[in-house]
Amino acid sequence: MREDPFQDLRSMPAQAPSDSGISEEAPLQQESSVLILDVLDRIPSGYELQGLSQPSMYLVRARIDDESIDSPGKDVDTSSGSIGPLSKIRFRDLTAESSANLNEAIIKSINSDPDRHLGFYNRANNLSLKYHAFQLLPGIGNSKAIQMVKERGGSGWSSFDQIDGSCGIESVRLLAERYIGEMNDPSESPSLLELLVRSET
Repeated sequence: MREDPFQDLRSMPAQAPSDSGISEEAPLQQESSVLILDVLDRIPSGYELQGLSQPSMYLVRARIDDESIDSPGKDVDTSSGSIGPLSKIRFRDLTAESSANLNEAIIKSINSDPDRHLGFYNRANNLSLKYHAFQLLPGIGNSKAIQMVKERGGSGWSSFDQIDGSCGIESVRLLAERYIGEMNDPSESPSLLELLVRSET
């Protein structure tokens, strides 16, 4: 049985970003696909994509080797031969088009593997006497966090729709906004991306 990643939230150290803002490339070898955020013309070398890798949600770029990959929104299998090797990029290096498409891509990724992300809502607990993990989400204050804990009860939620109905929030959108905040500032701690998305890959 996998350990509860939220039992150690209080003791997690802040993550210091590397000098380049980009860590080693080894985790990208485990990525199965890329949700395309933007396609860039890199004359004379051809086309390149900016995208969101699956399942670990890294911001990446890759050479495009298939002319049919010509617009954002597609999900490309990394083993298809349609794209070259992935490399990480920083949030600040995203094009305006990539930035505009990122939120929807993250929402699509969350909805494609809901159990992994739903675990946050079902296992989140107090990080301190006055601060609950729900308050890591944008716009959730102390009173709303208390209400959410009461609504969750002992049995938890089985779907995001159930959370939204009982708490009056958009649970997937709030998680997506938190993930974007962490991509923009890798020093945010605790990192839900690391705990929920990347710890199992």
